[in-house]
Amino acid sequence: MSLDDIPGQETAARLIRAALRSGRLPHAFLFVGSAGTGRLAMAQELARILLCGDSPQPDAACGACRNCRLLAAGTHPDYRQEAVPEGKQLVPIQAVREMQRAAALKPVIAARRVFVVCDAERLTIEAANCFLKTLEEPPGNCVFVLIASTLRPIPETVISRCRLVRFRNLKPGALTARLEADDMPPDDAHWLARRAWGSPGLAERLREAELHLLNKELVEQLGAISIEGNFPLSDWLDGLARQGGGSAAESRIRLQELLECALLYYRDLAVAAADPEGEPLLCNRAERDAIRETAAGAEPDRFLEEADLVLDVIEAVGGNANRRLALDHLFTELGRRVPGAE
Repeated sequence: MSLDDIPGQETAARLIRAALRSGRLPHAFLFVGSAGTGRLAMAQELARILLCGDSPQPDAACGACRNCRLLAAGTHPDYRQEAVPEGKQLVPIQAVREMQRAAALKPVIAARRVFVVCDAERLTIEAANCFLKTLEEPPGNCVFVLIASTLRPIPETVISRCRLVRFRNLKPGALTARLEADDMPPDDAHWLARRAWGSPGLAERLREAELHLLNKELVEQLGAISIEGNFPLSDWLDGLARQGGGSAAESRIRLQELLECALLYYRDLAVAAADPEGEPLLCNRAERDAIRETAAGAEPDRFLEEADLVLDVIEAVGGNANRRLALDHLFTELGRRVPGAE
């Protein structure tokens, strides 16, 4: 394996390779991107290169020396990986202090130590401030790799002391192919790759929740929407969001995810209305005929306005609005906009 073997992350690999070849290796990297984009695999490959003792190339590992073999076996004494402990929500300050104590020691067999910190956005404030001291006065024989899904919770003082490397979501076609290779039907894979915005981690989570199956029923319901059916549709969607238990916040997130499926549906209608004679690129490819029929003779602006109504409710649900009132209002307005409804 090499840095270039992480699918879709050529830019990240190029930045890391340039740092390795420059002779001025930063003491800390910050890999930020969606789950499943290869952040940890890239961090582990970087660690393999840094710990390797026999490769003549600064940006590749030999794969055969003692350091490479130990790292492959998961027993290298100079490699350490931290993450949120099982059963916890945050990375505690104790984990950072233990890492600091290890960083203060000389490497055991390699030329340096490598520390990988997963879930860096979930460091407690105390842990982040404690870690900042290490970044301000880093040991000369240590390299830290922080992995995060977002930068927002991470203090700017920590970010500024790391070499930032962004990991891109995959292109829809690439993620579709990955899902198909994992035995997902082509039309479902096509839709899910676009619903997940190219994020492999999000696609996997939504697949486990069977959102692609729920979407088919939602599209059917929206295609037959009427004023008379507004309340039953609200009941059905709200009930889906509450299935599986969990907290009120988790239920709201599930409702937002379902409403985002509706956004894709109205996006498809607008695209089909804008190109009635062509072959528009639809997310709901399996429902192409029904979407074309609904969009026939309509202006794209109608469906864009309906998408805006859905977006308003997504934001309202996120803001703790009364979800049933918001859903009832949404489906009443959508029902009224159907030609011939009034």
